[in-house]
Amino acid sequence: MPQAAPCPTGLGLAGTDTPVVPHPMLSEPAFERLHRMRRRFSWSLTAAMLLVYFGFILTLAFRPDLLALPLVAGRPMSVGIPIGFGMFAFTFALVAIYVYRSNTVYDRMIADIRNGEQS
Repeated sequence: MPQAAPCPTGLGLAGTDTPVVPHPMLSEPAFERLHRMRRRFSWSLTAAMLLVYFGFILTLAFRPDLLALPLVAGRPMSVGIPIGFGMFAFTFALVAIYVYRSNTVYDRMIADIRNGEQS
């Protein structure tokens, strides 16, 4: 079993139990609002991605006949292939939506917080 390394003594940290003090910005209402908005938006995008992904996987597992339908009669390509590629497109779209929102809404809010403005 690996041993934990001792606290370095040359840094003046050994034997001190200084309390961790949170940054004062964490208690600002504007920062809390930003944090709440980002978290809610991120979880919404995550839920959308999981819904699409597991919907595809569960369809593949329990109703593969739906994905095996031919795209064009007499051709070997099934509807499952474009749906699978559509999942990639959906993922890229979610990333683009997050980047756009981050660069417009959240960056503006961060700049306002840094400048001390209340929104």
